[in-house]
Amino acid sequence: MRRNFFFVAMALLLTVFITLAFRVPLSLAIAQYYLPQGQLTCLDWSLSGFKEITVDEVCFENDAVLVTGKGITLTPQYLKVGVLEVDHKRQQPSTQNNVMHKLDLPLPERRPLLNVVQLNIDSPTLNKRLKLSVAEVRLNEFAVTGDVVAQLEIYKDKVIAQLALHGKAFEGYLPEGVEKLAGNLNLTTDGVMIEYDTNIELGASYQKDALCAIGLLAEGQIIGKWDLNDKQGQLNLSELPIMVDLANCADFANVQSRMPEGVFGEQWQVAVGPKVEVSQSEVVLPKVTFVDLGNDSTVQIQSSVFKFDNRMAKGRLSVNHHTAALGLVALQSSFLYEPQALTISGDWIVSNALFALPNNFQVEDLVSQGAFKLVGDPLQSLTVELNSQVIASKVTVQDTQFDNTELSVTATSVLYPKKFGQQEHLPIEISDLTTQFSGQRYKLQALSGKYILLQAQARLSEFGELTANTELDIGSFKMRDIRGKDVNQTSSISGTVTNSAFTAQVDGEMHLGLIANPQLSFRDTVLTTSGSIQDTVKLQHVAHLDDFEFSIDHILDGELNEVSVKVPEQSFMALQPIVSQLAPQLQLSEGLISAKLSGDLSAQSYQFEAGLQGGGVLYDSHYLNGINLPIAGKLEQGQLVLSETALDIAEVRSGAVLTDVSAKLMSKDKSLTLNDIRAVIFDGEITAQQINLSGGDQSFSIEAHNWDLALISEAGKSAGVELQGRVSGQLPVTIEQGDISITNGKLTNMDVGLLRIENNESVEALKSHQAGIDTAFSLLENLEIEKLSSDVALSPDGWLDLAVEIAGVNEQAKQPINFNYTHSENIFQLFRALRLSDEITNEVEKALNK
Repeated sequence: MRRNFFFVAMALLLTVFITLAFRVPLSLAIAQYYLPQGQLTCLDWSLSGFKEITVDEVCFENDAVLVTGKGITLTPQYLKVGVLEVDHKRQQPSTQNNVMHKLDLPLPERRPLLNVVQLNIDSPTLNKRLKLSVAEVRLNEFAVTGDVVAQLEIYKDKVIAQLALHGKAFEGYLPEGVEKLAGNLNLTTDGVMIEYDTNIELGASYQKDALCAIGLLAEGQIIGKWDLNDKQGQLNLSELPIMVDLANCADFANVQSRMPEGVFGEQWQVAVGPKVEVSQSEVVLPKVTFVDLGNDSTVQIQSSVFKFDNRMAKGRLSVNHHTAALGLVALQSSFLYEPQALTISGDWIVSNALFALPNNFQVEDLVSQGAFKLVGDPLQSLTVELNSQVIASKVTVQDTQFDNTELSVTATSVLYPKKFGQQEHLPIEISDLTTQFSGQRYKLQALSGKYILLQAQARLSEFGELTANTELDIGSFKMRDIRGKDVNQTSSISGTVTNSAFTAQVDGEMHLGLIANPQLSFRDTVLTTSGSIQDTVKLQHVAHLDDFEFSIDHILDGELNEVSVKVPEQSFMALQPIVSQLAPQLQLSEGLISAKLSGDLSAQSYQFEAGLQGGGVLYDSHYLNGINLPIAGKLEQGQLVLSETALDIAEVRSGAVLTDVSAKLMSKDKSLTLNDIRAVIFDGEITAQQINLSGGDQSFSIEAHNWDLALISEAGKSAGVELQGRVSGQLPVTIEQGDISITNGKLTNMDVGLLRIENNESVEALKSHQAGIDTAFSLLENLEIEKLSSDVALSPDGWLDLAVEIAGVNEQAKQPINFNYTHSENIFQLFRALRLSDEITNEVEKALNK
């Protein structure tokens, strides 16, 4: 018995010896059997006690990973690893769908607790090596510290993990601008489904550019789950509000400055609906809401679906805004995007009691509504349809105001994204653009009136062919002293539009039912316009005021702003409707007129020339005919400068008859003057050096040369009085406040004259009633005048006073005679009587009937 025990003991010792001596190859052989998906490439262990094994190094490797452990101590109570190196190898992505199964872990009820002092993990998917420590505090419960801080619980059918988000491991994976990340990530998985519950606190700043930093702050809870086989899951972000701070963004500040105060706040909150569905092929967002914390404003995206396989996206967008500045703004729209197909449609309504913008832009009682639609291929062509209407009780833009206005716009156009930036093609085609604007009252600076209606229609082909038509109706207008009504203007534009140029032909016509000022009024005035727009804008306007016609040519080219006004040769009487309103007693009888003015509107510098040929004028009972007046000059900054020109008048009938009237018309010291005035009268001449036509008080002298007394006394010859001889003299004229007077005038005879009285009724009556006077009158009946002089004075009210001295000899009586008398008569009345003689009347009638 003792001998058998001895042999057994020796066999056991031999077995232990062989095992210890060949422990490494034996261990590798056993591992090769139990590890078919990998192999131990190194192993060095030894017994360090009766119940303790020490492993100096162990290496395991397969296609995916290389694991090296050092300083390992194994006892029945614990497994302590000094250093564990895990190197993950880069592998090609597998095309096979691996089916995950629910966990059924063979967990022993008793085993040594694991403790890894230093766990280093390297992987191509990691930005940097992970350095961890793992301690199993209780069976299947682990505490992880180092770059990752976590708690791990392993059960037979599930694994529970809790990770702290502030660990260093996450720092390398955070987007630029994340300033703070804290919280816990709780995970539970059964091998097929992963459920997570995260408490997170996130602070970040998105730096759009150097002048725009957008602050983000999120604090709350994320709950969700993910199916590893179906590769889909759900996400609940309803308990995670995201705060957006725009206070430090200059772009947002610029938008705020252009809008009324208080329209958009700087603090916004983003909230996501409770059930977000995520899969490999699509994401479904039930609702995302953006809320302005400073105002009653929300932007909401609903029922959004994003499919990755066929690149499809759809959803609905709604905007609701209500502030004192903008009033109520509501927008509803839907969108659908598919490859080569995009559809966006919606409608809006805006209502505001007072809408104010910078630069004195205000709209009162605003109501705007409309609809839009965009359909097409985003890479090829997009059709845009728009229908809108705007109503307001008052619109004010600086000095412009419209009351009870309405604007409607209907448009259909096509956008060609590929043509943006091309020189030969336009990126837009407008099939139809129809607008209509109306207002019950309007005011544009000094211009105001009632009722305005502007209608326009335009088309633009993809080749740049443009056609447009407009029609403007104005009920009435007033501008200072000018007023008018019943204005209708139509215009048409046809041309070509390119990315670098615009050419067009412009045609239009305007009808004015009435245009008037306190002195003038015109009815049924017509203005036609034609011209071209290219590098230079050239327009010609032709106006017809009754029978009077003139044209205006306008050229715009950069700083050049030229204008040319032409009055074609036409009858002088075409001005009669205008003249009659300015001076009702003035009638034009004959003649031709023409004129031309050209210059620069910007510099206010013009040159002009005009002419009147063979003109005839009747004013009250003053008649002038054969008027020839060519004039030329300049107008500089409102100052008139006339070149010297000759004025000729064939005849002037104003009591006495003047013929061959001539003078020189010119401007001097901002005044118009007539110089070297000369005319034939009473077979003699009348001259004056200068007369100022610009108004104001003045004095000048009229010279009488060689007047025939027989012609002067022509009217008295039929009464039995005859006077012969010639006189000359001076008549000093003074004009004060428009009244004419003559003082200290003098007329004297030039040679021997004759006074003869025969069968004069007045003289015969005196002879018969007064005895002794017969002899005195008989001496005057045939008197040879040796000396005749007369003082002449004319008062402003027309009274002519003559003091006549006559010295002569009665040849029959051979007796010298001295005869003095004074005469006073209102010559204005006398001339009026003379002007109404049959002779003048006949001449005027002939001229007017030509």
